[in-house]
Amino acid sequence: MTAVDTSVVEEFVRGTLGCACPDEVFRSVSISRVPAAAGRPAFTDMLVGSRLLIRVVAMPVEPAASGWLERFAAEGRASRDRHGYNRFRLVIATPAGERTSAGSDGLATRFARVTAGDDRTHLHLLAEDQLPVELRAGPSRGEPAAAGGTVAK
Repeated sequence: MTAVDTSVVEEFVRGTLGCACPDEVFRSVSISRVPAAAGRPAFTDMLVGSRLLIRVVAMPVEPAASGWLERFAAEGRASRDRHGYNRFRLVIATPAGERTSAGSDGLATRFARVTAGDDRTHLHLLAEDQLPVELRAGPSRGEPAAAGGTVAK
């Protein structure tokens, strides 16, 4: 288990993502890493207060490749709906130092097609160094793929 600093999570969710979540949702935060499988890259899930699902995935080498973004958007929405969460936010992390605006219009358009009419789903393109360490895409070398943590205030 990894310790999760709720103040860091709160700053990220409110400051970086712009979510207006009430204070009480930050009483419970869980983070889990999901290993790569069946052509899908590893990703990190964060659940804030059993209300907000945030899925973080690293930008693939070929961001224009068909299907990966649509699959993440559809699976995130389905998970949100299945578990009764209020919101789903997909965060695509680009390598630190790379411009996040490169190709973002195309990704945003693809995301909008999959999530048309769903105002409870949002896309964020961020440089990896804008993410709290606990959310950086995929496990680092030597770290177990299923590492995760939970904190309750």
